[in-house]
Amino acid sequence: MGEDQVDQPSTNDCSSVQFAGSGDQEQGVVSLAQQFIQLGLPLDCEILDVACGTGVVGEECKAAGYTKIDGLDPCQGYLDGAMEKGIFRKVYREFIDPDKQTSIPDNSYDALLCCAGFFQGLISPRGLPELLRITRPRGIIAWNIAEGYQHFDKDYSRFDEFVMELVRERRWEFARPVMRHGQMAFTDCGAAYLRGFTTTGGIQCDGYTFCLRKL
Repeated sequence: MGEDQVDQPSTNDCSSVQFAGSGDQEQGVVSLAQQFIQLGLPLDCEILDVACGTGVVGEECKAAGYTKIDGLDPCQGYLDGAMEKGIFRKVYREFIDPDKQTSIPDNSYDALLCCAGFFQGLISPRGLPELLRITRPRGIIAWNIAEGYQHFDKDYSRFDEFVMELVRERRWEFARPVMRHGQMAFTDCGAAYLRGFTTTGGIQCDGYTFCLRKL
């Protein structure tokens, strides 16, 4: 991916997470894929959908013209469903473990997207360095997270601190300020899919989209 992509000015303030002003907040239901597509990365960039579930994020990206999309999820049933729909080139049945690397080599992807993966009992914010490891320099790492994330558990109480520590270490920077959404599409109802229901309604909630660029 060329370095001229996603070159919005980033903040030099390393003291705290940068949130967009209220006038910049988008109206209506907002998906993570929509936020990513707006960045305008080349259609031939390689994308990893982390905690991909049944592939709703990847499917939306594919509909926008992106074709080099892989998925990662610990649930084989979700992965089977996504592969049946032809969304991903390949999938990894793995989990983002803060204490163990995935099998994915360093600097493998131009963009990592994670919808609803950062939640209590799921991916720990201590796993952020692993996402950095498998992203190429100048690549994008974007995720959404529900309102009140600071209260999920002990690690999540330090979520912003984990993000900013990596900013101060010059390992990544904000590609744009954090966006707040009143109606954020937060899950693809993977559990419902496994019970035989075909739905893309998912859960909508208040939340945020983070978008970082690896340095």
